[in-house]
Amino acid sequence: MALSNIRAGSINSLDEASLQAQVCKLKYPILRDQLLRDVPWQFGHKVKALAVLADDLFNWAYTYQYPSDCLQINRLMINFEEVGQGGDAFFSRFLDRGLPQPNLRQQVKYEILNVDGNRVVGANESELRIDYRAKITDPNLFDSQFVMVISHLLSSEISIPIVGTEKGRQLRSDSLVIYKELLKAAVASNLNEQYHPPSDSEFVSIRA
Repeated sequence: MALSNIRAGSINSLDEASLQAQVCKLKYPILRDQLLRDVPWQFGHKVKALAVLADDLFNWAYTYQYPSDCLQINRLMINFEEVGQGGDAFFSRFLDRGLPQPNLRQQVKYEILNVDGNRVVGANESELRIDYRAKITDPNLFDSQFVMVISHLLSSEISIPIVGTEKGRQLRSDSLVIYKELLKAAVASNLNEQYHPPSDSEFVSIRA
C-alpha cells in the first residue's frame, strides 16, 4: 500500500532483491513500533503479571523482568487476587476481612534500569501487573485505520530513496499531510472505543 501511494509499483515480499523491498524492509519495523508506541491503539493494549527476578537493585525492594514485547509502560498495578465472578465478589474478600476496598487505579512508583544488558523494572511493591503498549508484529491484528495510517507514514519515508529527490520530496510532503489527517481521525475513533465515566450534569456542577 505504501508503494502504491507513491506510484512506485508493488512487491510480494519484503525479502525480494528489489530496491522497493529493501527500503521497505529497513523502514517498516521501525515505523510500525514508533506508531504502536506513540498512540494507545486498543489492539496493542496489554495487561499481565510481571515476572520477579533475583537481581538486587539499589533503592528498590523488588526487581521485575521487563516484558520483551513492551514498547511503553502505561502504569504498574498491584496484582490483587481475583475471587469469584464480578466486582461484588472481588471486593467481598476485602470487606469480609475488614480491609478497605483497594484502589485498582493506584499508581505504583517504578524505575526502568539496565542490569547486565537486560532491561528490568524496579519497584517497592510485590506481585505487580503491568499495563503497557505492546509490540504487535502480526498484521492480522491491526485494525483498518492503523493500516491506512502506517501506509502513508511509510510512504513518506520511502518516497525519496525510491523515487528520487526531486519528485520524492513532493510525494513525501503529500504523504505526510494525509498521514496526519488519518492519524487524527484514528486517534479520535480509538479513544471512543472504550469506557468513559459519566460526567455530572450541568445542574449538579452548578450546585457543587
